[in-house]
Amino acid sequence: MRRYRYKVEFFPIEEEQGEKKIDKERIEETLNRYAENGWRLREMGLCGHLGLICVLESYENP
Repeated sequence: MRRYRYKVEFFPIEEEQGEKKIDKERIEETLNRYAENGWRLREMGLCGHLGLICVLESYENP
């Protein structure tokens, strides 16, 4: 039986000159770093007007 581990990353939405934006480069770098360590993206969603939430999943070898 596999045992799964989960991590949650939060990426805030920043407001710059009246525009709201998310730092796509930071998200990509972070997700690539996790992928190199065996993590995969399980879910992604917006948290209201606050930011983006990413749930990452990895399984432990018995």
